[in-house]
Formats: sequence, structure tokens, C-alpha cells
Amino acid sequence: MNSTWSPAAILPNLSAKKAVEGEVVAFAPCDDPRVLAFCAAHPKFKELISRFTNAFNVPLKPVVQIVRDDVMPKLALVEPLASFRDLVALSVIPYARSLGIVYGNGHHISYSNSFWLYPWMLGQDNEHIVALTPAIQSVHVVEKFHGQSSPELSIMKLTDLDEPLFEALLRRWKRHYLGKRQRWEDRALFRSLNMAAQAAQLPAGVDATLYDLGRIISLWVSAFEILAHPRIGKSGLHEVYSLLDQVPYLERSVAQRRCVAYKSKARRVFPCRLYGKLYQARCDFLHGNAIRKDRLSFTGAEAGLFWVAPSLYRLALTGFLELSTVQEPPTSFHHDPQRMIERAILRARKRK
Repeated sequence: MNSTWSPAAILPNLSAKKAVEGEVVAFAPCDDPRVLAFCAAHPKFKELISRFTNAFNVPLKPVVQIVRDDVMPKLALVEPLASFRDLVALSVIPYARSLGIVYGNGHHISYSNSFWLYPWMLGQDNEHIVALTPAIQSVHVVEKFHGQSSPELSIMKLTDLDEPLFEALLRRWKRHYLGKRQRWEDRALFRSLNMAAQAAQLPAGVDATLYDLGRIISLWVSAFEILAHPRIGKSGLHEVYSLLDQVPYLERSVAQRRCVAYKSKARRVFPCRLYGKLYQARCDFLHGNAIRKDRLSFTGAEAGLFWVAPSLYRLALTGFLELSTVQEPPTSFHHDPQRMIERAILRARKRK
């Protein structure tokens, strides 16, 4: 391995058996050869990552975000690395939630808090640890450090990667942050992904209320509207409808334009009807109207708006990125992210 790599952040809410590769940046397990090489050269970092536990003092092996040294000057700002985190999170969460909806197994990465970047990191001197956030600027010593994962989450394995989406987003990321010029559509994409990563967070802890769900729904609508923005003019309900209409769906019951959607004269595909409900819930919440529970979770529906919103957003990304969809045989349903997303979306229909 000719290139050398350096750590940029630690993600204690995740574990991994293999790295998620971005060519010049990666999320790697602690036993990745590139992480081990840096630990050998800088023992303080080895000690730092060995000092993470959960709330019950059980040792953890966190994921490390690493960057190739020869591109570090281009990625020195926070935004490129945070955007890589966002694109990985949104390449996992919609697919993972869809798997949970379809198969009833909730042990997947369902919230973007799993991709939390720990605030303390080894400093440039490779001796001390530093924390630089909007709230604190501090320096300390590794020997006094006791890192912990977030107590409101389980440690999750970094799996269920939506590879077609990840590859498309990674191409855009490299073009936007490593290319010679930046394009409007790429800025819109990563701004939308950042909003979606916020929307995909755990709405609250033990104090979660309906108001927290309303706030999350509002963030999701913002992520959709940023993605659908025409650059000149405004982005709103009908721009998002157009984006969802152009997706090459696999499931016939999803693709048929026979649904009544909010404030649409034309018949639309089912995802448009679902998005209209999301939009109505957002308007009720932000405008101070009475909050109806059935706006966030359909009466009699198998999957409510809050839970299915990431899957719907993945369909918008399919349209925005013009991802091709391939007809897969029935035996490989669980390997086909697009079909899995569509099957999850169908669970948001009302039972008859």
C-alpha cells in the first residue's frame, strides 16, 4: 500500500468488519491496515481509540474516518468530510429502514446518530487531544480520556450499504470536492443530504413527543425541496412531485399514475400521494395548526410517515441522480435496494 492515510474523526456508535471505501476517504475498522499503520507511527492514537467504552464500561472498537494524506490539503475543511459522512448515512438508513419495514427486523441502522463524529480527536502534534465545536475549544491529555458511545443508541454494525446509491453519490462527491469547479446541482445535492442527515436523527430521547416527530417531518420536507429546486424560481410541492414522477419504478402498483395527491389536478404515482401527506403534516406543524396523529402515522397503515420518510427520500435521490433500475428475479429481492425501497413504500398504504 503506497499511500499513507491519517485519521480525521472517530465514530464510536458504529462497528465494522470492513471499510466503506471512498477512494481518498474511508470509514475503516480499528484493525484496518491503514489505521494500524498510523497507530504504529503514533502510539497516542492507538491509546485514544482503546479508551472507548459504552455506558457500562464495555470496551468498544469504533469506526475511524481516514483520509489519504496526498488529498488532505483539499479536504482540510470540515464540509467535505462531513458531506462524506452524510452520503454514507443516506446510503445506509433508507435501505436499512426499508429492510426493517418489509421483514420486521428492527436491528438495522435506523438513525443518523449512529454516524456521530466524536468531538475529541488527536491534535496536529499527535500528542494531545483537542475538541473544537461551536460550544468548546479545549486541549487535554490522552491519559485522562474516557470516551463513550451515545447512551440512547445501541452500537450498530456498518452494513446494509445501498451500493448503487453510494457509488452515484461518491462520484458526485469527488466531482464537487476534488474537481476543478463546483456545480449548482452538486451544491444542492450535498445541502439536501445534510438536511436529510439531520432529519434522520433520533427525534429525542426518553422525552420524545409528537412535537419532535413534527420537527423531523419538517426537516424531511426541506431536504426534498432542496433536492428538487430548479435553481431559478421556487421549489415546492409540485417540483418534488415531478422528481418522484420521473423515477423508473419496478413495482407496478407503485408506478401506476392513478393516485390522488395533495393539491395535484393530475393523477400521480403512489410516492407522490405519500409525499403530499408528508407535506401536509409539515405545514400543520410549522404553521401552528392542530397536530393530528394520523398525519404522522396513517390510520391503519403498516408504516407511518415518520418511519417511511427516508425510503421516500431515496426515491427522490433515484430521480435526481437518474439512477438506473434493473429488474431482478424474485429470489434476489433482498439484494435489490430499489425494489426493497418500493416494497417498503407500499407498506404505507391503508389496509382495506
